[in-house]
Amino acid sequence: MLSCQNSNQREPQATGDTLSHAEEPLMTNQEQKYCFLRTEGTQRQDSSYIQLAIRKETVNGVYNVIPAEKDARRGTVLGKEKDGMLDLVWTFTQEGMQDTLRVVFALQDGKLMQKPLSVDTTTGRQVTRDTSNFSVVYEPVDCVAD
Repeated sequence: MLSCQNSNQREPQATGDTLSHAEEPLMTNQEQKYCFLRTEGTQRQDSSYIQLAIRKETVNGVYNVIPAEKDARRGTVLGKEKDGMLDLVWTFTQEGMQDTLRVVFALQDGKLMQKPLSVDTTTGRQVTRDTSNFSVVYEPVDCVAD
């Protein structure tokens, strides 16, 4: 499992269906860490895991999308937080090839929400459209130590 725990930082605590840690303002000099998981498929066999570190407006982390019986996309995210939105570039490897995609998230009610990827029919590439709603939900999980 991946690590996103900082010994100088308290663990996020669940309070109902929200994370009290995720309710804190994002604009802080101290690094805030978050971990989220999304599972899908008939047997919840496909998973996406994201670990984020946010300091002031800078966001970085690890983002892995691992569908069952398909090639995974594993990589890192880097970008900015502005007005509650995380606008990131995901640099990942899939089938031995490196690629990048723009991904957009928002922290809402203790969960991580993502604008879905869609296919640009001209290029055949996946893109994040600014007009899309935040409809992909990631649930908070504990960040684990190395």
